[in-house]
Amino acid sequence: TFKFEKLVNFSMFSKYFFALLIALNLSHAYAEDKENYLKNQTTINILKENFTTYKLVGKAKYTYFLLDIYDAKLLSETGNIEKNKFALILEYNRDISKENVVKETIKQIQMQKDLKKKDLKDLDTLLNKAFREIKKNDVFIGIKNKNNALFYFNKEKVLETQDIEFIDLFFNIWLRKNSQNPDFTKTLLGQTN
Repeated sequence: TFKFEKLVNFSMFSKYFFALLIALNLSHAYAEDKENYLKNQTTINILKENFTTYKLVGKAKYTYFLLDIYDAKLLSETGNIEKNKFALILEYNRDISKENVVKETIKQIQMQKDLKKKDLKDLDTLLNKAFREIKKNDVFIGIKNKNNALFYFNKEKVLETQDIEFIDLFFNIWLRKNSQNPDFTKTLLGQTN
């Protein structure tokens, strides 16, 4: 019985110990998340160039068939949803080919608007200019400022446009109410608890 008693005591101790570790880890993750939602200095520098101040509106993790694709963050100067000035940050959690990103982006835009062949070709050219081969930890930033948009891949500005139709269609991939993933959109817009 002595060996059994020691095992029971050790088993109970390990359960409490691991529960304590998990609780500490979760509270640390929450506090870190609340305070330091931007960890990439390049991203911070780009935001400082384009915003006098910025606050997190919401953030969401995009998964596809249990694969962790990217973490998205939406920021504005007020921390509220702003239609005219905001930043969308995508932090990639896996490698993705440029071809797949362009193809999926075109598909998402076509869900919003019927495009003619010439428009599709122009869009393909534009997106091929804006996107790169994506590696894990790469960051894509889209900034809308009224009728202008800037797009960065890591620290490189890859596109600047005043094409308001393209700007709205592009950002609405993530921000429109009837997006492909409404729960993701609500979370990104800070509309869930």
